[in-house]
Amino acid sequence: MKRYINSLFALVALCVLAACQDTDYDIAPAALSPLNAEQVTGQLVGDDYVWSFPVTDGCQTNVALYVGNTLMGQEVVSEGTYTHRNIDTGIEYTYVFKRTDGANFSSGVVKTYTRLGARRITGLSMSQVEKANGYDARITWNRAADADNIIMKAQAGSRTINETLSGGATEYVISDVVYGEEWSVTLVASNAEGSSLSTSASLKIGKTAIGFLSVYATADELVAQGDDDEASAWLWTHETYPNATFISFGDITDAAQLEPYRVLFWLRDLEGVGNDEIWNMPADVVAATPHIQSWYREGGNMLLWSHATPFVGDLGRLDKEMLKSNDHNFNGGTGGWNPDTWAMAVQLHPGSKFKKDASSHPIFRGLEVEENDRTKLIRFKGPGWTEDHNCLFFNIPSVLTGISNQEEACYNQVTNEFGIYPLGTWDSQIDWVSQLNVWEAQQGNTEYLGTLLMIGNGGCEFSMRNEDGTPDISAYPKNNIYQANVLRLAENALEYLKTR
Repeated sequence: MKRYINSLFALVALCVLAACQDTDYDIAPAALSPLNAEQVTGQLVGDDYVWSFPVTDGCQTNVALYVGNTLMGQEVVSEGTYTHRNIDTGIEYTYVFKRTDGANFSSGVVKTYTRLGARRITGLSMSQVEKANGYDARITWNRAADADNIIMKAQAGSRTINETLSGGATEYVISDVVYGEEWSVTLVASNAEGSSLSTSASLKIGKTAIGFLSVYATADELVAQGDDDEASAWLWTHETYPNATFISFGDITDAAQLEPYRVLFWLRDLEGVGNDEIWNMPADVVAATPHIQSWYREGGNMLLWSHATPFVGDLGRLDKEMLKSNDHNFNGGTGGWNPDTWAMAVQLHPGSKFKKDASSHPIFRGLEVEENDRTKLIRFKGPGWTEDHNCLFFNIPSVLTGISNQEEACYNQVTNEFGIYPLGTWDSQIDWVSQLNVWEAQQGNTEYLGTLLMIGNGGCEFSMRNEDGTPDISAYPKNNIYQANVLRLAENALEYLKTR
């Protein structure tokens, strides 16, 4: 019989040593005789590391897993084996083996192992590419720093592609994919020391159309009368995706109208308003919401930007009253000159106890990431006229899970169960699993099959105004020295949602 306690088992790796119990791990007095260290042996079996040790009558074996001095989990096993699954390369994990009769413990035998080999592929994503006579599927990933080769397997039904690519490769194109096919791709990096864990992605070949939502009746009316960020977002979308369709909320009268679209993009930007105006949706939006909600429930995906992010509540993905009753930061001011450079943190480090790194998420692909001793950062705003239209929420992960927002269990539960993924925060907020700033809502434990991406960071303006505050309406506004990062974020987000 096997009993699991506190299971948090992640990826691991390791080179084997033996030692007596280290007081960094445990200072409890030993009541039973310990295992013989020489009889505790391990070997890599596929991607798992399997430890073997003697079984003694009346006793089980307690195995504790550490990273440094941080306990990651414990397991009590009755048999003489313990398996740590999916061992990643290049990470040293420590195991402490103790005999136990259920009440008493022996001193521990300490073992470590580091799996050698290339590091795991990150940033893997797939996208559907239209061409004159059909479609291709494009696979992209981040360059592997230490790989000699990349072993790729792609499969859809009976069609299978096996390729060994160079270690420096970052993309592969599957030609002539067919509407309705579901492609799965697995990449493994390898070098002379060994192979990494696999990284996988999937793509269903289907509709690719993007719809751009607006409260204005026509695109011309938006450009002539609308907010500069909204107008610039449409001009950029239309230039980047010539087949994208402008959709006025007032024209949506049935969910069937939205069926051709894989992704809907709504950027809402209000000026000179308070929180109530941001929470409250215009009448045309309210009327269209049930139809958008039905489309989203059946698998439609949305990119919500700036003051459109509260629409997550109107769609029913999160309870709107819960969002309103918890801390949030909305700003609808007219802005002013700001000389600072703003960077967004893409790695959480709650209480300095654990890290959750989102920098390899596909929406950040190709963006330069800076790293300091506590987090990773991407710059989005340089000196200039800054509206600072933050639209973000606090404490929601803790409210949903009932777990302190400095505990790894909070992150694990809000992602694995609720499908909520914090991706970017203010650099001052990395100590908590708390701020939904740039974030993703997958299906999780809901009926909604679609995926939402929310860009609520005030530094991610689509169009920074001129120095005198006049608008710069353009597909490629010129006043932000980091404008290319904003546009890359938008394109990455749309391409990612096209794969969901």
